[in-house]
Amino acid sequence: MSPRVLVPSVILAAAAALGLYALLADMPGGTPEATRRDEVERQMRALAGVRSWVYQLQGLDREGAVDRLVRSNVDLYVLEATDTVRGQEDFPTRGVVKRLQSRAEARPLVLGYLNVGQAEDYRAYWQEAWRPKERTDEGRTSFVLCPDPEGWKGNFPVAYWDPGWRPLLFGSSGALLDRMLDQGFDGVYLDWVLGYADPVVMATAKREGVDPTRAMAELVRDLRAYARESRPGFLVVVQNPGDLIDRIPESTGWFDGVAQEGLVFQGSATDDWEAPAAGGRRRPAGDLWNMQALAALLSRYRAAGLPVFTADYAREQDDVAEALRTSRGFGFVPCVSRTPLDRVPEHAFEER
Repeated sequence: MSPRVLVPSVILAAAAALGLYALLADMPGGTPEATRRDEVERQMRALAGVRSWVYQLQGLDREGAVDRLVRSNVDLYVLEATDTVRGQEDFPTRGVVKRLQSRAEARPLVLGYLNVGQAEDYRAYWQEAWRPKERTDEGRTSFVLCPDPEGWKGNFPVAYWDPGWRPLLFGSSGALLDRMLDQGFDGVYLDWVLGYADPVVMATAKREGVDPTRAMAELVRDLRAYARESRPGFLVVVQNPGDLIDRIPESTGWFDGVAQEGLVFQGSATDDWEAPAAGGRRRPAGDLWNMQALAALLSRYRAAGLPVFTADYAREQDDVAEALRTSRGFGFVPCVSRTPLDRVPEHAFEER
């Protein structure tokens, strides 16, 4: 045999006999730490390289829906883990994820949607005993606080620092994140991170002596750390983080990317793709977070080394084009859909 074959064998034998673990450090993938580091770096490069993405939370069980996703040929998919929805437990989420990751073109990333700030009464975890209070109610009987402030049916802001909430997300049998890890997702896309700024959440936290901003940031941090124990390169993208970068600057090291809804166009809670309210409502120029102010804030996340994704909601072709152009002009990665998020829009096939 040639020395090129013999030398690694000698090194491995010496390391095994003498316990010289450090001898392996210079060999590619030679130590668990090196392997973990390589996997994290690979996934981070993949996320930073995303130039197009789609976002679908409903309708994945519709005939032809997965075929349509495959044909969209984007770099990133954000999808619902449909088998966590009551009545759809048999949906083959793992198979869908694997099929997308095995696409003939360059391997895309697949992130699972996870709402960390709201309970959803259509999830398998929901218990009928949880009685959400009205928004004006001062007390609470569980971590479920009140109906969604924007009218999303079945969604309820929670006291996410309550010890009963976290085990539903991760670290217990059947927890949402644990299931996504098992299903092969490359990461998670966390919604309602801005729950720390909701008036009812803030009022509840104040009464209970909790800093809601830090509690949310630490929830994200701990969720990511838990996932990376078993999947080193597991990615965490936070949607609508607000000014977390100002409130807790170190938190930018606790997630891997940022997404923002409605940079240019917003939509209302609706179940109908064709409804006028499903998109096209321009962000008010006089709003505290108007487009320019929001873009400036997002640019600071980008300067901190985090890729920034935008999700606008628009129906008219000109509005779609404007949203795509505006987001890219700021150096962000755009997706334009409609608020039901139940299909891949036609323009997604034209962007590449």
